[in-house]
Amino acid sequence: MAVKGGIKFLRKRIRAIQNLRKVTRAMKSVSSVRLRRAQPVLQISSEFSKNMERIFKISYNGETENAEKYFSIKTDSSRKLYIILGSDKGLCGSFNSNISKFVQSNINIQDNSEIWVFGRRLIRILSKKFQIQPYEDFWRDFSYEKFEKVYNMIEQRIISGELAEVYCIYTLFKSMGTQVPYIERVFPVSVSLVWEPKRIFEPSFEEFARFFIMSYVRSKLFFCFQSSITSEHAARMRAMDMATQNSERVQRQLILQMNKARQEAITKELIDIVSGKNALEAQQV
Repeated sequence: MAVKGGIKFLRKRIRAIQNLRKVTRAMKSVSSVRLRRAQPVLQISSEFSKNMERIFKISYNGETENAEKYFSIKTDSSRKLYIILGSDKGLCGSFNSNISKFVQSNINIQDNSEIWVFGRRLIRILSKKFQIQPYEDFWRDFSYEKFEKVYNMIEQRIISGELAEVYCIYTLFKSMGTQVPYIERVFPVSVSLVWEPKRIFEPSFEEFARFFIMSYVRSKLFFCFQSSITSEHAARMRAMDMATQNSERVQRQLILQMNKARQEAITKELIDIVSGKNALEAQQV
């Protein structure tokens, strides 16, 4: 079978695929290193949030059995804040599109709601559908200090009574191969309470609850942010691994086509040589 462009064209394509495979392998290695760094932070953040909830359960000054209690700060506002976490960079599979589809199909965003979107890729998608407040290039050199600046803005608005509810929509990291879009209400705080003896707080349980609410919101939000960036690294590592495997498969196919084209060219040349030889012998006779 003749190949368009010939053997020279196939050799160029093979070299291009080889260079592409080097890039995808390098990106996979980088994402793997970043993932290994992010996982311990995510685990510590998750354990910290669970411990805070456990402390509050055993400290609740009431006699409620197997009930769920909501702790909030008094406000007359009904305004909701949606924090949507994506990524600044691409090449991470369906990481951003899954969040976008989840938001558009599962979330009923009202007119008096605010939407904060973190990540350049997700901003491009959601800005066409909603009125958003964008945060571009947020994930570059992500750290707790960066998160703290965002949280301080949220805390001030909660304490001042501007926000009634805060939701975070992010990608929940379950394992290396499983990351799913998820929505979590981080404010008001809700915990499942188990009956415990009454405890006396000094100065008061209300002040303790107020401190707990904001500390718990901080820990849950940081877990959401850390889970999102950990999921991004895992998604990119998996995407680059698949790209590397695909490039290897394409390279094998191209090498096979090139070998067939070479065999055809050699066979054609041999046929021409034999035909020429037979023609000369026929003339001599």
